Amino acid sequence: MSDLRTIPAMMSAACLAAAALAFAASAWADQQAPGATRIARWKDDKKAAFLLMFDDSAPSQVKNVLPELVKRGFVGTFYVNPGKGEWKVFKDAWEKEFPAAGMEYGNHTWTHKGARDAANLEEELVQSNELIMRLFPGKSPRLISFGRPGVPKDAWNITPEQLAQALAKHHLIERPTFDGHGGAIHAKTADDMMRLVDRAIAAGGMEYIIYHGVGGDWISVPAAAFTEFLDRLAAKRDQVWVTGHISAHKYETERASAEVKTVEATDRLIRLELASKADPKFYDFPLTLITQVPAAWKVCEITQGPGKATAPVTGGAVRYEALPNAEPIVIRPAAH
Repeated sequence: MSDLRTIPAMMSAACLAAAALAFAASAWADQQAPGATRIARWKDDKKAAFLLMFDDSAPSQVKNVLPELVKRGFVGTFYVNPGKGEWKVFKDAWEKEFPAAGMEYGNHTWTHKGARDAANLEEELVQSNELIMRLFPGKSPRLISFGRPGVPKDAWNITPEQLAQALAKHHLIERPTFDGHGGAIHAKTADDMMRLVDRAIAAGGMEYIIYHGVGGDWISVPAAAFTEFLDRLAAKRDQVWVTGHISAHKYETERASAEVKTVEATDRLIRLELASKADPKFYDFPLTLITQVPAAWKVCEITQGPGKATAPVTGGAVRYEALPNAEPIVIRPAAH
């Protein structure tokens, strides 16, 4: 983990980099012809992404976390252990309230007891995946986040190669590590937590915090510090995309290889094609595009296949969402 004393220096450098990116984006908008399109680094052209993660099906997450996330319209990724006693005590909440509130579940293994061997790991992953798919019905197969449980070394008899094979088999995406980022083991105050948000904004990147107990249970952070942090994070909603791990992973993966081709650009319409090398079977999250349009256009109609939306023109460009590897995107001036 980085020494906290190095963070101001890191942020100063990151701030300069972010300012340069902002200037470049502005210059881009001023110099481009109609049809020129920029793919936003993050959804809605936010400066950064931030993930709120919660481990171990801790009871305090039912009492102190879910209501606070719902109050602010935030999504959290909960790495659940349905085979643990804590899950069973609040079974109705875990199986009904969290899914109804739009939260995301990650696979943290069934029991949080580790894995004796590859066969035991298979058991642990399959049971957890099956429950998640039942509670969140929809597309199958699909990507599910995975967080390795913290267990004694002798309880995890799995090689990195075995783990990689198992994750690939079950379409599990391993979350980022604690190292150098957001372990709530270390971030105990709202200021500690906000440093990570500010670092993400300054660098134009993604940061996260992994919690266990909140206001109780184990490896706990004070409830007051947690709610203060959420309020301060909400105040930066215009700059930060607060989302689940899989949404952020899909967006970032698609974005990395995405390309926009201008097929046609006239004073009556703009036609574009958006492609990405990410497998569309699993990577199906819309990307945010910003397209330069003719000066006379004030509001645009955007269609892609059966989807249709309208959006205002700001600074000579229109911002909208489009799905990679799908039908062409057509932009027209909206009828007055």
